[in-house]
Amino acid sequence: EGVRNISLIRRQISQEAVVSTQSTGKVLPGHPTRGLEDDIVVCTNPSTNQLLRLQNANSKKFNYELDLFDKNEAVDFRYDLMNTYVIICEAHVLSRFGDHFDKQDMESFIKGIIDEDETCSETIYMHILEHSYAARVTNLRTYVSVSQDIIHRWTYPVVPDNNSPPADQYIYRRRGIYLPNSVRPYKAKIHQNTIVGSETTIDRNAEISDSVIGRKCEIGANVKITNSFIWDEVTIKNDCVIENSILCSGATVKNNTTVTSGCILSYDTVVGPQATLKPGTRLSVPLPVQHVRNDSECSTESEETHCTSDNDSLSDNMMDEMLGSDRWGKVYRSDEESDDSEEGEGDVSGFYRSWFCAAPTHHMDEMSDSSDSTPVPSEPELEEHSFYLELLESFRAGFASRTHIDHVMIEINSSKHAYNISVADTLMHATRALLEICPAIKEFPNLLQYFAPMFSKLASDRTSQFVMLEEIQTWALEQEALGDIQKILLVLYRQGILEEANILEWQETIEDNVKSKIAVFIKWLREAEEESSDEEESEEEESD
Repeated sequence: EGVRNISLIRRQISQEAVVSTQSTGKVLPGHPTRGLEDDIVVCTNPSTNQLLRLQNANSKKFNYELDLFDKNEAVDFRYDLMNTYVIICEAHVLSRFGDHFDKQDMESFIKGIIDEDETCSETIYMHILEHSYAARVTNLRTYVSVSQDIIHRWTYPVVPDNNSPPADQYIYRRRGIYLPNSVRPYKAKIHQNTIVGSETTIDRNAEISDSVIGRKCEIGANVKITNSFIWDEVTIKNDCVIENSILCSGATVKNNTTVTSGCILSYDTVVGPQATLKPGTRLSVPLPVQHVRNDSECSTESEETHCTSDNDSLSDNMMDEMLGSDRWGKVYRSDEESDDSEEGEGDVSGFYRSWFCAAPTHHMDEMSDSSDSTPVPSEPELEEHSFYLELLESFRAGFASRTHIDHVMIEINSSKHAYNISVADTLMHATRALLEICPAIKEFPNLLQYFAPMFSKLASDRTSQFVMLEEIQTWALEQEALGDIQKILLVLYRQGILEEANILEWQETIEDNVKSKIAVFIKWLREAEEESSDEEESEEEESD
């Protein structure tokens, strides 16, 4: 309410257009509620709280124009603020989002307004919350932190005993214990900082501390739960240990099973009995068989028969020990994790793609032999190809007639909305189109000079620049033009589209055959960076 009132007052007294008022909380770096994506450096005018610059703090150095200090009597630089994502916007912000396809979210929109401050009369102000609580859950770290803040009542009046539906009323007890209003006395030991949901049953001698237990859960005898989140309708059988883990709704942990730190059991998964999960294990429900294998070497004689990979017969004993004989689920590993990890005894990662034999009788459709059939593109693939053809034609026509680049961007924006293409895919197709219409590598600088304003907006951050770099590499491999990558990167760097830090970070991830083709350019970048650092150090010594 305070942020809204301040925004209205500013709108009434300001002669300029107030686009938005953004609230931030004072949170020191390293605090668990402050996610890594909130590691920002904020530059403001202390007298008006106008937001002048907003920059991620993952860079080693920061550059600010001298005009920033000439136009403002005083400038504050803050590194102790966290973005709460509470933003009071003017009504026309929605139309601005619709007209500018390069504005992916409010962060890119705000940075765009700040960068246009010389030609745009619109301004953004910042309000710092001093005595209020505001946070956003964006990952597991902030999920745990915000949950603990609620249990510890830092968010009052938004606390379990004051913000629950009538059917789930809680009673707050000493030491941060929240129990259902209509609960019968538990035979278990409920320790500090614990929430137990309604209709949950807890058997004798169970011990729970610093955890959240959802609704309609069944917890057996001699179970020990510590620092964990147990969602709704979870079943934990006798003599189990759960530590620092998350069990999603419908998960089942069978007798004598230990779930160690950092484990995540997804919806309806089953582990046990007599199993010990490795720290950090993530279990998800298996995909349908036809999504895992393309062959038809699986027998479908009965419902209990299941598809197995070639090494399943070798891994059954190890899987039984790690996840239990009644397991239902597969170990999840993201694409960023190495696929080349050695499969040693007790190593779950080697089997993350395998099917784990399911105890529940889930119906699976029989696989048809489609090895001779021609794959038919899906509707999204056809639409994306049509979008690329339109974008390619817009690039060619715009460059040939030297149409103002803003008109080309509006045309591409219309096609993007018509085909429902994401901003990342738009950048990917735009990069390929730029390379496709270039008649020869020596013409690339002239071509890029025309399209530079567009790509400066599309590739404005680290993620988008990585998308662009990956597409350049893919195109060069397909066209057998690896020798041209170095020249292309040099031109993009000199135009200010690709940043030095992102290029150096990206080249660490590429194959050796590509890396060798850009070795000279990378060496030049590093030497230039070292020379710049030496000059800065010498200037500092002279000033001292």
